[in-house]
Amino acid sequence: MVFLTPAGLHFILFLGSVRENRNAERVKKYLTNFIAKHNVSVEIFDPVEMAVYNYTKVVTPLHYYPKQEDAPQHLLDNNARIKKADGFIIVTPEYHSAVAPALSTLMDQFPGLSYAYRPAAIVSYSKGRFGGIRASTQLRTFLSELGMIHIPSVLAIAKVENTITPDGQTKDDTVLASTAAVVEELIWFATTVKEYSKVKELLYKGKKWIL
Repeated sequence: MVFLTPAGLHFILFLGSVRENRNAERVKKYLTNFIAKHNVSVEIFDPVEMAVYNYTKVVTPLHYYPKQEDAPQHLLDNNARIKKADGFIIVTPEYHSAVAPALSTLMDQFPGLSYAYRPAAIVSYSKGRFGGIRASTQLRTFLSELGMIHIPSVLAIAKVENTITPDGQTKDDTVLASTAAVVEELIWFATTVKEYSKVKELLYKGKKWIL
């Protein structure tokens, strides 16, 4: 599928696994390779790469600091990165029919207003034949609570180890078609929100954190 992409869109991709030999690596490579064709920059929020910040458990999330100056600088810096994003790609495995805890723990470090009013694409995967669709369904509620606009289409990658190669390649026509649909919708929603915000400021701008 070929479609035009406005210049300047920036997405954040959240990974949701911290396990050894995780399949998140192949899914990340596949998605970044695919999106690279569409004039969009992608930044990765990976709980493994961000281990120095201890984002695998929530001790004091950013919005629980009464005074912003008391929060650790890394929370402030990463929160600012989230607020600047035009859209999000949320990648989760399915563990015991549920969203990966590392994903929700990472995202819970930051207030909902930092994510709000921007679109999110859901990508799930599993070793089984359903592609993590149960985790994907749960994510819709979670993302809504953070104020995101979750797009209609989802990408569910079944039998991920057979479908996506370790270097992020696939020949699966269904996965390729679903990916194209998800990316196109995410770009459409992100562009719409970004253009309208030039006329009318987004609601979250200037609001204080809600405890």
